This record gives sequence, C-alpha cells and structure tokens, in this order.
Amino acid sequence: MTEIQSGGSVAAGDDLRPTVERHTQDIAELRQDVGDIKRSQNALRDEVIGMRAEGKQWRASSDQQAETLRTSIASLTREIAVRNGVDQERNRQSQERTQALKRLSIWVGIMTGILGLIGTTLFSSQTFDTAFWGHFRTHPKIEAQINATPNH
Repeated sequence: MTEIQSGGSVAAGDDLRPTVERHTQDIAELRQDVGDIKRSQNALRDEVIGMRAEGKQWRASSDQQAETLRTSIASLTREIAVRNGVDQERNRQSQERTQALKRLSIWVGIMTGILGLIGTTLFSSQTFDTAFWGHFRTHPKIEAQINATPNH
C-alpha cells in the first residue's frame, strides 16, 4: 500500500495492524456518524409526521369552525327572515284593522248623516211636533203658543 492510499505513513511490510486498527476506528466513527444521521433523520421524520398531524388537526378544527360559522349564519338568516315575516304579517294585520276601522267610521258617518236628516225632517214638522210633543206638559200654566188651544 502506498502512503497516499493509507492516508498517512506506509507501514512496514508485515505490520498492517496499526493501519487496520486505524481503519477500524475510522469505520466505527463512520458508523457512529451514520447512526447519528439516521437518528437525526428519524427525529426529523417524527417531527414532520407530528407537524402533518398538527396541520391535519388544525385543518379539521378550522373546517369545523367554518361549518359552525356557516350554520350560525344560516340560522341567523332564517331567524331574520322569520322575524321580517312576522313583522310584515303584523303590519298587514294592522293595515287591515285600520282599513276596517275606516270603513266602519265611514258607515257610521253615513248612517248618522241619514238619521240626522230623517230626524230633522220629522222633528221639524209642525204636525209631528204637535202630535208627539203636544201630549206632554212640562208645566200646567206655561204652555207654548204653538200648542195652545184657543180659550173661547
């Protein structure tokens, strides 16, 4: 073996033990380095697996929160629609009552006007007045000139 091949001094012809021993030590160090690298790779792999699991968990949690939010929004939308529907129905009923009261007040006004006309026509008549009110005497000595009978 040459000096370049052994990485140092050339051993004596028959004595290769120090070279083998050095190579054995180098191989042991290489094995230790490879073991360290494997352990480091395993640790990295475990860390990546953990990060993936955390990412999946975060994504599932995020999806669940988004679904909860969508459900809440949909529920709120339905509640607002129902409340608007109730308000619209209440407004419609109020308008119907207002219209009914308007119709009733118009009808009462017309009837009052008609009865007033009939009453003024009947009660202003001299014949009716004499026929109806003439039988009632408020005071025996005081008599209206209209209802008075001649004293002959």
